[in-house]
Amino acid sequence: MTQTSILLPSQKMGSDNTLLMSKTLQDFVREKLFPDGVWELSDTMKLVLNYHMSRLPKKEVTENDARYPICAAGMRAFLEVFFARHYFQVQNSLISYMLSQGFLDILMSGAVRFLDIGSGPAVASLAVTDILACILEYSRDLGVLPRDNAVKVLYVLNDTSGICLGTGISMLKNYFRVGRKHGSGAIRNQIITIQRAFPDNINQLRRIARNFGIYDIATLSYVVVPLSEDSGLHNLANGLLKVEELCNRAGRILILQDKFNVSLMRQISKAIGV
Repeated sequence: MTQTSILLPSQKMGSDNTLLMSKTLQDFVREKLFPDGVWELSDTMKLVLNYHMSRLPKKEVTENDARYPICAAGMRAFLEVFFARHYFQVQNSLISYMLSQGFLDILMSGAVRFLDIGSGPAVASLAVTDILACILEYSRDLGVLPRDNAVKVLYVLNDTSGICLGTGISMLKNYFRVGRKHGSGAIRNQIITIQRAFPDNINQLRRIARNFGIYDIATLSYVVVPLSEDSGLHNLANGLLKVEELCNRAGRILILQDKFNVSLMRQISKAIGV
């Protein structure tokens, strides 16, 4: 099955993405995440994923139940079949940005905010956290850390499935628990969940941005096609534009879709002026 992603600047970028600490940081992070050019789950992520799968019943479910789990067996199937693919897709799409000067400047301010729309069990949030942990591990070894030697990270998880949100919270918490001896120990995390479909939740997203700060990375995972069918292209495009308004000028909005519809994405791109 073809997988595709679109990485958009949240708004026009003001400067080139020159890299802090040059190639050394890039090499360190890339070697950690995909040694010899092959993407791999980190040891921390493997432990967390295996632990959660072991606690869920293994039963046969439909492909739709596995893609959009609403029960424990569906969640187990999702973690087995779709988790790693989605996870690596996010990392592959965002690693260059997260190693750019624009993102590293945000990181060194001491606070980062992730908006995860269509979060499932926090797959995109876990994927960016693993990159962030590698960056912080490298920074810690150099003695170069943000203020207070820790980064405050806000995760806003949005999904309509209660089991997705509950599993996402649990997996994030376990990731930090298992990974404290690595770079994730330098992350002070806060998790907010919204169980309401996008873009009807835009007022909630706006209140969170007003209270905690604008989003630095926003991901929309496998929601564009169903949302365009349910709420219409106009409402979806308006929702994307409103998310853009809530994002850092140096941030990124990532749209992931495994069944890519070229015509639909052209319409959306035209509607949002990209």
